[in-house]
Order: sequence, then structure tokens, then C-alpha cells
Amino acid sequence: MTNHSAAGVVLLSLLMLTFRGPASAAEALVGATIIDGNGRAIDDGVVIVEGDRLQCVGSRGECPLERETTVTDLSGHYLTPGLIDAHVHFAQTGWLDGRPDGNPDPSVYPYEETIVALRADPGRWHRSYLCSGVTGVFDVGGAPWTVTGAQATDTERADRAHVRAAGPLITHAGLNSLFAPGKLADQPVFLPMESVEQLRADVAQLAEMGSAAVKVWYLDPEPAQREALDALMLAVGEAARVQGLPLIVHATELRSAKLALRAGASMLVHSVDDLPVDDEFIQLLLAGDAVYAPTLTVADGWRRALASVAFASPLAVDDPNRCVDEALLDRLQHPERLTPALRARPNYSPDRYLEAMKDAARMELQMAANLRAVRDAGGRIVLATDAGNPLTLHGPSVYRELEAMQAAGMTPIEIIHAATLESARAMGMDDRIGSLEQGKVADLLVLSADPRESASAFRALTHVMRAGSLRTQAALRVR
Repeated sequence: MTNHSAAGVVLLSLLMLTFRGPASAAEALVGATIIDGNGRAIDDGVVIVEGDRLQCVGSRGECPLERETTVTDLSGHYLTPGLIDAHVHFAQTGWLDGRPDGNPDPSVYPYEETIVALRADPGRWHRSYLCSGVTGVFDVGGAPWTVTGAQATDTERADRAHVRAAGPLITHAGLNSLFAPGKLADQPVFLPMESVEQLRADVAQLAEMGSAAVKVWYLDPEPAQREALDALMLAVGEAARVQGLPLIVHATELRSAKLALRAGASMLVHSVDDLPVDDEFIQLLLAGDAVYAPTLTVADGWRRALASVAFASPLAVDDPNRCVDEALLDRLQHPERLTPALRARPNYSPDRYLEAMKDAARMELQMAANLRAVRDAGGRIVLATDAGNPLTLHGPSVYRELEAMQAAGMTPIEIIHAATLESARAMGMDDRIGSLEQGKVADLLVLSADPRESASAFRALTHVMRAGSLRTQAALRVR
């Protein structure tokens, strides 16, 4: 056994390590407190890694070290599984340029150019995710390239997060003229919700494409349309079952969320935010073993983004570990580029944005109360940010979302489970990732603060291991 016990060597291993690929011999991380994602905490623990897999996770007695094992002392630190964000969008940027339905001035940031640039750099958001401690993501809606492109298919490597992608969204809201214009016409983001026959064909197309799920964007219809559209929602669920694909649904109103669960939804990708969830909702959620994805902070990001443009005032970027790249940071810091176009709109009023900020408080309280109700009932909860939406940044947005979950009433231990193993289960990958167990992929985080005390501890990230490659957080910074 090679034991780096001298203080200078330990300091070197902790502070100067920049990249270590999967070792041919075993590597051991010793001395840290291990929180394994299953509810177990091991003081002075040992993690042994061989190649890209966890060979042993336990106490020193449970995981004896062989002579050829390389040892890194992490005493005083905490190990957790890598975080998994179960709601992201690779085709969105974290600013208004990635949402043509929200960009006040496409001449400043042409949408086609934005998408072409994203497709040309498939590793862009992966760099931000790993820098932030996120080792897996579920892309729950986007153009076909979000399923077939390299950012989703070339991920079994140490510099990429695990990805599952749903692809085009089925919806009754016709927005392809905005999201698939001109050169993007062959990459529709939305599939129409018009007839049972069309839905069956579209779901079959998604299955052939390799989609990981069928996503429905169900905005609660006007009363006159409800009967017809509700029937189509149920038909999507049946078509998904025929193709063997899980159904995931955007339904933020209590009525539509219940409908989604009746249709067989395996995940609600947002909180119910209009009314308190009732007993019927809870029973439907539990009976279907469905996942509840709170996305507590995304709406506030939208409001703050538009307010920053309205008042030509940049907001502080919550990026403690420098994971937002320079190109995006430049756009975030210059909202005034879009201000003239926003102020020129016929319905523009600065009071509108101030009122929106006030209305946010009511919705946030309702979402928090509903999250507590789901937790108290024993419902499955995941970490979900809706990253890619304005000011919900790929990677660092997980910190604020985790903290919002704690503020809503979840305990840090519950949050760790939700953000790791439960999110992996929502992606259908819990047999490979999401917890620190023998045989699983060696994805883990090293923290200098105790995540059992506060969800904010995930900001104190010192190292990330992905597929057996251990790197300092400093080495993963993108700027």
C-alpha cells in the first residue's frame, strides 16, 4: 500500500491535484465522512475506486486497502454522490436569447444563431455542470438534436455528465413558428396535440428517435377546450405506454396535474402553484409512484431577468464556483442591450414588473406548502431547476434550488436523497448512478462543509469525481 501520510504530500493531493484519470490500480479516498445517498453516513470512511467504478464504500474495516492502492487523505471533508438535476433544457441558455417567446429584441440576439452556436459546442453545458458538482441531468424537452446530438449521446466519459433526453414536447400551444424558424424548421421543438392518430404517430417517432420519455407541455386550457384536450392528454398517456416510454408532464395547475397523473405521468416536472394539493392529488401521486419535481426558483428567474431588462440594471450572478462562461456572463451583465425594445412594446409599464415581483411571493408560498404536503405524504421528490430558462443557469442554479427546498421544510438528508438517488431513479439510471455503492459509476463530490447541516454545503465544493477521474473544483472552473 502506498500511503501519502506526510503532511506535505496530503496537502499536495488535496490542493494541487488537477486531473487524475481512472487508475489502472485501485485508488482510495480515506478519512472523509461519507453520505452515501441511501441514508447512511460513515465517519472516517473509505471509498475504493477501480477504473470508473466504485469497488468498495464503507468503514476502514469494511474496505481494507491492498498494497498497490493509491491513497488520498480527505480527512475533515464530506463525500456525497454527484448531484443530478432532473429538469434541464440543453437548447436554452440561461438568458432571454434562448427563449424566442421572451426575447424582446431578436435583432440583438438572433435565435437561429444562438441555437447554431449551442449545437456547435456540445460540451458547453457539461463544463458548467461538472464545475458545479452536477454529474447527471435529465433534459426534459427540446428539438430533436437534444436527443441525437453529441451532448446527449457522447456522455460516457469523464468530462461529460450523464444525460437522458426527452426531445420534442407534445403540446396544444403552437409555438414552432418561434422556436423552429427558417433554418431550424427541420428541428421542431413542439409536436401538435390535434388528434389521437397524430399523437400515436408522434409518440412512435419519439421512440424511434431514442427519446427517454414523452414530454407533454399542458397549459390548462380554457373551459370550452378542456373536454377535447383532456381526452388527448389521456391518449398521449396510452400511446406512451404502448411504446414503453415514461410520460412526463408540465402541469402547474392542480386540475391539470391530476389529469396528468390519471394519464399515467411518471413525473410532474413542476410544482402545483395555483392551489393547495388535496387528498385526491396525493393519492393519485402515490398510487402511480410518480415523481414530484418542485422547480421552486425558475419563475423568479424569469421575473428577475425581465425586470433587469426593464430597468436596464444587471443583477448579481449567483455563481460561487465560477461555472458560468464568459460569453453568457457578458449577456447577463448587459441587460440594457434589450431595454429599448422592451420599453417600446405597446403594453410596456415598469409597474408591471414590480407587480410581478410582488405576485411571486404568493406563488412561492403555495409551492413551498405543496412541497411539504408531498414530503409529508411520502411522495417521491427530485432536484429539478428547469435550467436554461432566464437566470436559471446550467450548473450553479442547483445551489439556490437546494436551498429553496430546505427553506420549504425539507431536511438536508431528505434533500441529499432527492438530489442524488431519487433523481437518478427519475432518469431510469439508479442501477448505475445516484448513490455510493459497490459496482456503481464512480461519480462523487468532495465538500468542505457538512451537507447534513445545510443544503448550502454544496457550494463548498472542493473536488469532483466523474467516472473515476478526480479533479479539483478549481481545475473545473470555466473562467
